[in-house]
Amino acid sequence: MKTSTIISTALLTASLTMGVATQASAMAGHNTFTLESGNTPSRLVPIVDHYRFEVENPGHLHVTSHLWSPGAATGRMRAELVDGSGRVVARAQSNGRGFVLNQSLQPGSYTLQVDGSTLGGRKETSQRYYLKTDLR
Repeated sequence: MKTSTIISTALLTASLTMGVATQASAMAGHNTFTLESGNTPSRLVPIVDHYRFEVENPGHLHVTSHLWSPGAATGRMRAELVDGSGRVVARAQSNGRGFVLNQSLQPGSYTLQVDGSTLGGRKETSQRYYLKTDLR
């Protein structure tokens, strides 16, 4: 009987450890995509998505985010535009349906970090967003 108790305890401990490790690794991650002019595919909220892009000549970036899910609550969207040295060059946020970000750009590498949350709470995982981008 002691052997079965020890084995059961070991299996339970291993199962709990694996579950916690899997959940922690899922929470820590983010997605990385390439940003181009046009509409992005829709993505789930909440999560942090990184959109990378290069600027070869001085130009301008115009991005609007749009939340959509039939019957879903509205949400908050935030964006930070980070240059190649890690400096935040622009921020945008919204308490409603989305954000608008307008920024003049110099040549270099950039990452647009998009972060969103639903006002309906974390249980509402069907909320999605997409970006409309004009990069000139």
